[in-house]
Amino acid sequence: MRRRTTHGRHAALAGTLAVALVAGCASEADVDPVLAGGGGVVVGPTAADDPAAVAEAAVNDVDVYWRRTFPDTYGGDFRPLAGGFHASTPDSPPPPCGGTALRYADIEDNALYCPQSDYIAWDEVELIPWINENFGAFTIGIVFAHEFAHAVQARTGTQGRTVDLELQADCFAGAWARDAVDGGSPTFQVDDRDLDDSVAGLIAISDVPGTVEDDPLAHGSGFDRIGSFLEGYEGGASVCAAYDGQQRATVEIPFDEDDQLTGGNMPLGDQGGDAGLLSSVEVDLNDFYAMLFDALGRTFDPVDGLVVVGPSSQEVECGGEELSGDELSYAALYCEDEDLVVVDGVGLVPDLYTIGDFAVAAEIARLWAQAAQSQLGVGQGQGESLQADCLTGVWAFSSFEREDFTPDTLVMSAGDLDEGIMGFLAYGVPAEGEPTAFERTDALRAGFVEGYPACEEYAPLG
Repeated sequence: MRRRTTHGRHAALAGTLAVALVAGCASEADVDPVLAGGGGVVVGPTAADDPAAVAEAAVNDVDVYWRRTFPDTYGGDFRPLAGGFHASTPDSPPPPCGGTALRYADIEDNALYCPQSDYIAWDEVELIPWINENFGAFTIGIVFAHEFAHAVQARTGTQGRTVDLELQADCFAGAWARDAVDGGSPTFQVDDRDLDDSVAGLIAISDVPGTVEDDPLAHGSGFDRIGSFLEGYEGGASVCAAYDGQQRATVEIPFDEDDQLTGGNMPLGDQGGDAGLLSSVEVDLNDFYAMLFDALGRTFDPVDGLVVVGPSSQEVECGGEELSGDELSYAALYCEDEDLVVVDGVGLVPDLYTIGDFAVAAEIARLWAQAAQSQLGVGQGQGESLQADCLTGVWAFSSFEREDFTPDTLVMSAGDLDEGIMGFLAYGVPAEGEPTAFERTDALRAGFVEGYPACEEYAPLG
């Protein structure tokens, strides 16, 4: 995020996303999107003992899916891949792609669809084990569902910008994933953890922050890719087919000169006369909710304060109880009686800041949403919890600079939305009854794309 001093946020509250508008697709990431260490509960993915066998089975599963799905989606039968499928190793490189001979080095750490020879190939030595270890066996299936989608595009004559074709492929991968969840795959029995792992995988193989959407190699940010995946997951292959001929709205934000120096991250604390992230977020959220409440015909009472605590040296009264030590370690609380937002500034905040500044901001924004819900008389439950994430998405959109709108205090930087999702993933498996990272990401996206009316689908806003 970065600071801004101009004004004009009101138009963003209920608006929808309206931003300026076949090579290898899967590759290893340099950064693990799940918080490593600290107080986060990091739970390993559901990995397979034999990832190579999973890859072979997944290819067959997706092939069967498209033989079954293509007629209803496009009409006619699905034409099998003439060039077949190729697990590649240093001793067994992929076959020529058209007239171009390929070496193992050309596919190392990657998977691809070759339209000239109509085949899918993948690196069996590095890529598949890496996906399996880091993101679980089901994400191997997601990779092949994405590559198969490019074969579908070849059969339907779909053309467009690279980013649009890649996002449609993610959408088709989501449609296949939902079919697997519903029992259509003989290979995968999918649970919530598998879906969370797949969200992490899509973040990991998304574009580097700062990539622009017209880049000929652009695949979309993690937020864009997960959004398309969710559209396919929720709507099926016919929704993805409707992408044909569209230029998708994306959140690919180029770095400006300041972002190049900072990586798009504000300093946490105030520096001289410049407000840092923590104090800027506090001001911005109170301002945002004042305007949201005005749109709802209500008056927002600003939250009394953001308290950043050191658990070993400070006590905080919350709900009439004195909290200290372990009770505050990795705490992120809205104390309703005291009207305070409390976060652990020694463990939680620095660990989230390691992911990026918006991971910190999104966690604080979620607590401000709880404060707003309290004032609106919204109850507590899974729907209400997801509504808080949805409202965080609305706030994020209100900080998203675009052609027709300039935010007030804070402006989103490249990669910020991905950081927020990575923050969701940082704490592993949720407690029973709590939303998963997959569900939270869907709610965040709903608020960002559709505005606050979408948040009323989770619970009435008073």
